[in-house]
Amino acid sequence: MSKSLRLSEKWFRRGLWLVALVFASFLIGLGGTIVGDLPKVEAPLELDNFLNQPAAQRLREQGRGERSAAEAADSALAQAQLQRSKARSETRAQRESFNNWLATRSVTQRSEQDPEVIARTRALDAQQRAEQAQQRAVEAQQQAALDARQAAAQTQKQLDSMETAARAKLNEEMRRVEMRVFLYRLALTLPLLAIAGWLFVKKRKGTYWPFVWGFIFFAL
Repeated sequence: MSKSLRLSEKWFRRGLWLVALVFASFLIGLGGTIVGDLPKVEAPLELDNFLNQPAAQRLREQGRGERSAAEAADSALAQAQLQRSKARSETRAQRESFNNWLATRSVTQRSEQDPEVIARTRALDAQQRAEQAQQRAVEAQQQAALDARQAAAQTQKQLDSMETAARAKLNEEMRRVEMRVFLYRLALTLPLLAIAGWLFVKKRKGTYWPFVWGFIFFAL
């Protein structure tokens, strides 16, 4: 009989320890949720919070416009280069045709007095001037494209410099936030540890010892 009672008491105590563990698990889950939500106490930080918004917006819009201008200049440059290539080909073809035509003429005929020679020479000169004009157009468009790219790069450099300074401020503020969150957690856990210590000293053998030990496990 006494053996049976001791066995029942043993299992009863085990059941109470199980209650203590379940209670501790519940408190740990609740505490984890609360501690996990502590960073949400602070307002979320973004890079734009530390930028001069009007200046940054102006630079972004300016950069977009300059990049669009650079793309348009590159497209116009490609067209100008194509026209120059066509003009060169036309000049080359006219020069070859003119030379071949001269070679077939009688060597005794004075070509400088021939109206057809004069007309062909003038046409070739006009074509060469057209080629030179296309070359000047290409050079002008190359300069325009270069200016547009340099302007876009300079604007981006200013924006990058502004964002770098803002990012340094953001990182500094994030460190301060992390420290505040750490202090919040410390302010939350230290009283729990103090209560757990007091319960261990005063109440660990009391009537509600399973809950006392559950709280102690949770606090630790």
